[in-house]
Amino acid sequence: MVSALALVAIFTFQESRKVATTRVFSLKNLLMSQAHTEGEYSILVDEQGRILDMMARRIYINDEFIAADNHRYKVIRVEGNRAICREIGIEQLSRGEEKVVVPSQAVAPVQAEGTQVIGIYHSHDDESYVPTQGAESIPGRGGILKVGTAFANRLRSLGLTVIDDQTSHAPHDDAAYRRSRRTAVGLLQKGAAAIFDLHRDGVPDPSFYRRNINDQDVTMVRLVVGRENQNMSANLDFAKRLKAAADSRYPGLIRGIFIGAGSYNQDLSPRALLMEVGTYTNTLPEAERGATLFADIVPPVLGVAARPTAARTSSTAADWKGVLFVILAVILGGGAFLIVSTGSWDKAVSRLKQFTSIEWINLLGWRRARRPVMPREEGREPDNQKEMVKYVKKPAPESSSNEERADWQKD
Repeated sequence: MVSALALVAIFTFQESRKVATTRVFSLKNLLMSQAHTEGEYSILVDEQGRILDMMARRIYINDEFIAADNHRYKVIRVEGNRAICREIGIEQLSRGEEKVVVPSQAVAPVQAEGTQVIGIYHSHDDESYVPTQGAESIPGRGGILKVGTAFANRLRSLGLTVIDDQTSHAPHDDAAYRRSRRTAVGLLQKGAAAIFDLHRDGVPDPSFYRRNINDQDVTMVRLVVGRENQNMSANLDFAKRLKAAADSRYPGLIRGIFIGAGSYNQDLSPRALLMEVGTYTNTLPEAERGATLFADIVPPVLGVAARPTAARTSSTAADWKGVLFVILAVILGGGAFLIVSTGSWDKAVSRLKQFTSIEWINLLGWRRARRPVMPREEGREPDNQKEMVKYVKKPAPESSSNEERADWQKD
């Protein structure tokens, strides 16, 4: 009996060690359920064990996700870092610009519906891309900030107003979402019709997020919706319409939609989403291109007609130097021509004076010839109203000699 109990104890201990080796998240991860930890990730599988998705976040029972092929799954149990999922349907996504209904208890501070203002912020501003930046985390200067800039610039080029708030909410932990809440509220108070919190994932395999779209390598984009707030249905609808538009224009761009435990400050607005643009093993240019493509589908989903703005070329000191150079060249060239054509400096000056005093004045019409009024003959009244003045013909006086003019004409 004792031997049997000992064998059971040994077997149980070995099994517990085996399970422990497959667990990805430590106690710290359990306490910080929304934080991303690079290289530590969860694997979502169906009931037959086929891999459906991977992501660097803690997975809970009743979490759901819509895969890239629009099949919807629900987590039914969690075993270590593996979440077993059951398919619950296929989503019929619509691209229609439906009116978003805000629940009566929703907290939506001063949001101007129908405006063209987009808000962007970063709860984890340190997230970076190792192949390009050499580190997975650069506090205050993460590559995700540059991805946000690329996203914002593309939206601006489509005619939208964008507020790209790059306030740091360090350190990188679960409390960062509480610190970034003030930033999100500020964006909404400035009139943002939608707000996006940009992140990148922590899955180690770069090919998991890499796709080739329009003959260029880009990262896929995952949309995350928090299911623990009153705006969950509205935000999920917003995410599904974005995915439908992306599937139509850029098939393969959207990794999927994850509906997980947490709020992610999405209780503030019915159009608030968390975006994961690639993973830390992708390159920064790939992520920037992925965010740029995603920007193309935002205006039509919001019901805003994209209006590409004309590129402006700002004047620089080099431009003015070029203009002055041309003017100086014209002056010097004209002076050289006068000297060569007249044969001397004095004659060139004389011709220039003649031009400015006569031709230039006549050209502008500053001097007009006036017709002299001639006196009437004495003792004679005009025969009619038309004959008011009788002109006396006199020979024209001989022109005075103008040696300077004659000399100029000879030349």
